[in-house]
Amino acid sequence: MFSPPIFMTTPNPSAPEFREGYKAGFHEGLEEAHKQEKEKHDDEQKKEEEKKEKEKAPKSEFKDKVGRLLRNRVFQVVAAIVVVLLLAVFLYEASIHESTDDAYTAGHIHNIASRVTGTVLEVRVDDNQTVRQGDILVVLDPTDYQVQVDQAQANYEKAQADLARATQLQSGGAISKADIDTYRSAGEVALSKLKDAEDQFEYCVIRAPSDGRVGRKTVEAGNRINVGAALMAVVEDVWVVANFKETQLAKMRPGQEVRISIDAIPGRKFRGFVDSWSPGSGSTFALLPPDNATGNFTKIVQRVPVKIRFDMESVRGFENRIVPGLSCEPSVLLRGGEENRSEPMNPQQQIIPIKAAR
Repeated sequence: MFSPPIFMTTPNPSAPEFREGYKAGFHEGLEEAHKQEKEKHDDEQKKEEEKKEKEKAPKSEFKDKVGRLLRNRVFQVVAAIVVVLLLAVFLYEASIHESTDDAYTAGHIHNIASRVTGTVLEVRVDDNQTVRQGDILVVLDPTDYQVQVDQAQANYEKAQADLARATQLQSGGAISKADIDTYRSAGEVALSKLKDAEDQFEYCVIRAPSDGRVGRKTVEAGNRINVGAALMAVVEDVWVVANFKETQLAKMRPGQEVRISIDAIPGRKFRGFVDSWSPGSGSTFALLPPDNATGNFTKIVQRVPVKIRFDMESVRGFENRIVPGLSCEPSVLLRGGEENRSEPMNPQQQIIPIKAAR
């Protein structure tokens, strides 16, 4: 179906409807301009009033005193002297101390294992329990080993009786000296077997090898265990291993005093002393030690493990909280010490040697 074309026409300014629309638009724009001007004037007036109120408000007496103090020449000189003194103290302390955060606690960990095969009758300790050397830890069923002891005892008594009869017969010339030696050897063998059976019987009672605390307990009553099976561990004696850079060891000596901060016990510093250091750097004992004779060489500052022992008086009350494996930060006072000592101090040392620490 054909639709007629639509033609656009230009509005006629002289038309009544055009003039009325123009007037309406003009009045709206004029009103909007007056409105914006009034809002702007009101904002400026408000800001001026706030400024006048601030000027009229009384100034803070404290701020006036602080301002006068900061402008005081004597105060400025004293403050500068204090800052210089604090900086000097900090630099001095830094020059006589060496510290590192590459440090951790370590200790003797005795793995407890059975020397005989058997069934566990009783476990007399629990995890984290403190034990003394010789305390009974585990008891195995000794029935089978008691039988072996009885058999060995009977064989030994028989061998002794045979030797006694042979000695009587020898006095009458019935047997030779060689036969006597055979009976005597049989008696010695029987005695050895008896002692071995008694030892096997005693191994049914497993005791603590040293003072310490029980950890990693895996044995329970009724378990059937074999020779060498790990049952638990006893942790004895804790110290610090600090990996100092080789450039930090120039003035470090055994016996120097150490302040130790432990992450697990914040806000507390423990006292210790330098005991000894490793005969080689950490990389020397690594699984794959470096070979600087091959390829391109890049110098790397090495770290040397330093053994630091605690002062027992310092850690009193915290013995159960200081365990192997904790991160710590020791600070060594580079003063005093023993110049020529290279061997570790007595492992049972309980108190820092005061003469060596000063």
